[in-house]
Amino acid sequence: QRRVDEIENELLDVQNQKRRVFESIEEVLEEISKIKTPTSGLFSQVNISHMHLKNFSNQKERYEEEIVNLEQQIDGLKELYKEANIEFEKIKYLDDLEIKKQLEELKVQESKDMDEIGNLLFTKNKMKVKA
Repeated sequence: QRRVDEIENELLDVQNQKRRVFESIEEVLEEISKIKTPTSGLFSQVNISHMHLKNFSNQKERYEEEIVNLEQQIDGLKELYKEANIEFEKIKYLDDLEIKKQLEELKVQESKDMDEIGNLLFTKNKMKVKA
């Protein structure tokens, strides 16, 4: 169960990272939409505006690559979670079988003990009747 919980927590962490990266992408898109590219004027102003757009575009691409990597991590963690959960269920099933086996053995022993007590009482009562 501990392993299942650990994987589940890691999965939640990666999903939160993915959400934060999506928020970062939205921020970059917002910044891009604020940039006004001059169509005329000094070359340096046009060039600076173009550089800002290129920087934001590159940043967005890096975030998108990070999203792809996080999605791959999420897929891997989901598979690990599935395997760990199956393993946990197997162990739980085997534990349940072992407990059932032990309870059955206790019942058999209790039945033997009761038979023995019954025999002792029967013998004791038989002895009293003879005496």
